[in-house]
Amino acid sequence: MTSTVRYFTVGDPVTDPVTGEVTPSEVGPVTCIARVRPATMRDYPSQAGGAEVFATNYVVSVPFAQTPVPAVKQRLVVVSSPDPALVGASMQIRDVALGDQITARRMLCYKVSG
Repeated sequence: MTSTVRYFTVGDPVTDPVTGEVTPSEVGPVTCIARVRPATMRDYPSQAGGAEVFATNYVVSVPFAQTPVPAVKQRLVVVSSPDPALVGASMQIRDVALGDQITARRMLCYKVSG
């Protein structure tokens, strides 16, 4: 595992006093080593707000002993990577592999920005 990622626990929603926009707050950032790889070479279309959008999927693996365990809907940012194009990429965790016989915590993520 040669990349470094930071993931955030989702806290209470925060309302912007000017715009009224509600966004989840991020608390308790955790930095750890990871392996980031594309889940596929295809983008998958889906609908969001009536528009077609494309999700780029990645599999991010962190050590099995990593605590706290990353959770679905948490945001993850690539801090460092051998691939400079990945540095700063922001992803959201879509699914986390759980089980008795796994050696790394594997997460299916989709790229949000970066």
